[in-house]
Amino acid sequence: MIRSGRRVMVFSAHAADFCSRAGGAIIKLADTGSDVLVCNLTYGERCESPALWAMNPQPNLGEIKRIREEEMNAAAEIMGVQIACFDFGDCPLIVGPDRRAQLVEAVREFKPDLVLTHWIRDELHPDHVETTQAVLWACRYCDAPGLLPQKPICDEPDVYCYEVTLGTAPFTGFVPDHYVDISETFDRKMAALAEFKSQPQLPDNYDVVARYRALEAKTTANMKACVYAEGYRSITGQ
Repeated sequence: MIRSGRRVMVFSAHAADFCSRAGGAIIKLADTGSDVLVCNLTYGERCESPALWAMNPQPNLGEIKRIREEEMNAAAEIMGVQIACFDFGDCPLIVGPDRRAQLVEAVREFKPDLVLTHWIRDELHPDHVETTQAVLWACRYCDAPGLLPQKPICDEPDVYCYEVTLGTAPFTGFVPDHYVDISETFDRKMAALAEFKSQPQLPDNYDVVARYRALEAKTTANMKACVYAEGYRSITGQ
């Protein structure tokens, strides 16, 4: 999964998902010379900004989006990747036909060979499921010449799913079949996560997750030197 020269698109439902769940691998990919583009479908302005909604006076929706945009841009700069947001609106996130066409266009324009996104069965966060259903649709039809014939087609990328909503792996059936040792990139991941001040719990939570996935990696993948890891589940590709 990690090698130089890849073209990688990372799709996230909300502003911080890419960093909390896949930040270590993203940094490794960028450091090895891969081109990485993060695409957030929303800013997570409604259901992923608890510290902002708790403020007094309470900021309006536009102000919350601006703050979340600043946070994700700062994190992406630390990680060394490009980032953009479709601003589809969250809670609920609805990706209908027109929006799916936008995702197809984005995939065809960037031509990724690897796509990272949410676990397809992350049912306890419906925005995540909606994201991955749309992303899989775009990745499976990006090579269909009869769809959006004005846009040149591209090959279908490998699709890997990253970590589920915390505490739901047994319920959602998320069992990694790939582990990435992020011990060398963990500090940068934590520095990037710290930029998401709207979700101050993220660094502590994902420190625990990374240590636990490292234990799994040591036991099941013989990654004996691993201290911090991220787990992934392949959907398509090797």
